[in-house]
Amino acid sequence: MSQAYLIVLGITLLIVAMAVTRGGQPERWCAAIIAGEVTIDLLILLAVGPRSFGEFDISRISLDGIAAALLIAVAMRANRIYPLAIAAAQLVALIGSVVALLAVDGMAQAFWAMTQMPLFLQLALLTGGTLAHRLRLAKIGRYNCWSPREGPQRQFG
Repeated sequence: MSQAYLIVLGITLLIVAMAVTRGGQPERWCAAIIAGEVTIDLLILLAVGPRSFGEFDISRISLDGIAAALLIAVAMRANRIYPLAIAAAQLVALIGSVVALLAVDGMAQAFWAMTQMPLFLQLALLTGGTLAHRLRLAKIGRYNCWSPREGPQRQFG
């Protein structure tokens, strides 16, 4: 495992821990989805070794597709804007795998950038969203983290 991979893994774990301990439910859900995807990717790396960005990878597109569906579900219900951007970044990663499937001739750097760079954007957005949640809590107290399904329901958390 490269030093760069371990650094990214460490940063991811720190941001996920911050979101879980300091965030509301939407931050916790986003953190859990990101942590789950990173953990499964790490297990695949340990089981089969490094995967190439020079060719299509079914495990990568599967992980990205599941994470995209889950992040979109959170984004559609959360009483926040930034989960939409996290879900959009995940869609970019998913599109990167589709590009690798369709363009078999190389494109390794583009494939890597489209599937791996969205994590950095997602982590930055999760950090900002969690900090914004803490500021709102300090300013207005507990508030509804989720958009109501119907009528004037109040959910706290």
